[in-house]
Amino acid sequence: MSGSIAQDNAWKSKEQGDEARYIREREQAQLAAMREKQSNDAAASGSSSKGSTLPTGDIEGGFGGQEDLEDRYATTSGEH
Repeated sequence: MSGSIAQDNAWKSKEQGDEARYIREREQAQLAAMREKQSNDAAASGSSSKGSTLPTGDIEGGFGGQEDLEDRYATTSGEH
């Protein structure tokens, strides 16, 4: 009769609810840990720098930032 438990909809719903609750609790714990780490990092960097967090200077780094793109048509011969 152990197969009848797997087919019982009430049991299945209870187990799915327990799984969902466990997953949600775990996700909330992970999010809380990330928020705490982020606030600690922000507090540590906030005391050392009072300016903007955006990088200064040339953001793209060269000729349009496309130096590392590969030319697909470099080996073709013909009009395109």
